Amino acid sequence: MSSWLVRPEGSPQAIRLASPEEVLAGIREGHWLPSDEVQGPGENQWRSIDTHPQLADSVAEWLTPPRLQEDETHLDMNPLIDVCLVLLIFFILTITYASLERAIDVPPLNPDKKGPAQVNYKDIKDQVFVVTARMDGNRPVVRIEKQEVPIHQIAKEMKRIIDSTGRREMVLDVDKAVPWGIVTAILDAAKGNGVRNILNNRRG
Repeated sequence: MSSWLVRPEGSPQAIRLASPEEVLAGIREGHWLPSDEVQGPGENQWRSIDTHPQLADSVAEWLTPPRLQEDETHLDMNPLIDVCLVLLIFFILTITYASLERAIDVPPLNPDKKGPAQVNYKDIKDQVFVVTARMDGNRPVVRIEKQEVPIHQIAKEMKRIIDSTGRREMVLDVDKAVPWGIVTAILDAAKGNGVRNILNNRRG
């Protein structure tokens, strides 16, 4: 009956096993190391288990970790996050720039610091049209040249005044109680109609 001898590396004592399968089983169960020595039937030299011709391939296959299959359903979110951040910065800059464009031009202060420069309406009445905004109870009322105008008609009525009179400067007379959204609508309409200058008189 053929037998296999296995011993720890360099040890004088060996264990007899019936087959190479038992040697491999001992490696898998942790009884032997790949560097321990083995002799097959009819052999008179000791070899390490991982170099024996009948055992080397099996040992190498067992020692090689299984290859992990790539999860094809995995979605890399990093590029998507980068794009979202770029869009967020773009929208912030766009909104900031649009807000600056809506800035109201006000007359500069006098050198003597006694207050804003006074403009006589009689001197500029042929160059400007007047837009007023007041609160009537809880309802904002907008008038262009004393004519009440619905909020959604401000731009249209402003265009009619500009086309009929040629006046492209505006005096904006607004109470502080008027919501800022109404003021913004007036300023947007002026910008859309090419108003060159806005003289602001915000009361309150």
